[in-house]
Amino acid sequence: MLKGENIWKENYLKIFTGVVKLQSKNLLKDFNTRFFDPKEDLYCYKPKFFDIDQIFLDFDLPDYEENFSFTLMNAQHIISKLAGFSKWGDLAKASQARLELAHLLYDNAYKISIEEWERYMNHIQDELHRPLSDKEPLEIFKKVFLESENHRSDYIPYRIDLQEKYNEIPDLPIQDKEFDYDSVYTELSEPERQKAVKAEAEFPLSTIVECLHCGKRFPYGEAKAVKIPDGDVFIVCKHYPDCDGSLIDFFPAEEADDWN
Repeated sequence: MLKGENIWKENYLKIFTGVVKLQSKNLLKDFNTRFFDPKEDLYCYKPKFFDIDQIFLDFDLPDYEENFSFTLMNAQHIISKLAGFSKWGDLAKASQARLELAHLLYDNAYKISIEEWERYMNHIQDELHRPLSDKEPLEIFKKVFLESENHRSDYIPYRIDLQEKYNEIPDLPIQDKEFDYDSVYTELSEPERQKAVKAEAEFPLSTIVECLHCGKRFPYGEAKAVKIPDGDVFIVCKHYPDCDGSLIDFFPAEEADDWN
């Protein structure tokens, strides 16, 4: 990581850590409003910041027990989970793109929940036949969710300040939301393409290959190359963007003939 990127990450980490700490304190304040309602025969809250009943229910926490304890550390763990981290300690290890994405996910939970986002990312990875880099999910979130006010989660957000925004958005199920994968790709210029194709070559450039996605054949040397936001380059079908086949989908035509 370059010096400038290190400084950016350190500053952003301080900002986001500050956000998480403040939100954790707010969650703890809501917990401290806990009181026993004899009419209902259960513990209740008068929260200002979070739907604390739903949080404890979803996180399977036994707040119905008389001696139930909830600390600032517990609150930090929950807020970290709501931002997409497994635990508080993961923040310090995260890349700058991952930190920025976590902040956006947390502030836009009324558009898409963490659970929906994870399913969405798994779907995209399945479509692309490869894992995503740290920068790609951030780019996807900005293009699909941040720039649009029409997306609405299937789940009411935990944060009370986001529930008003949630109620203002028309219902649009997550499965109806599509992402144009090609929007995060940049097709390489001809000299760069040739260089990339040679560097990744698994066959002689003259080899006639068949793409399993579109079924078309072409000399491997005519394959295209695209770059994603973090700079990684991928070899794709000659017929991209009409075909989303990549290098792992190419087989020498002779092998393909043997299968038929």
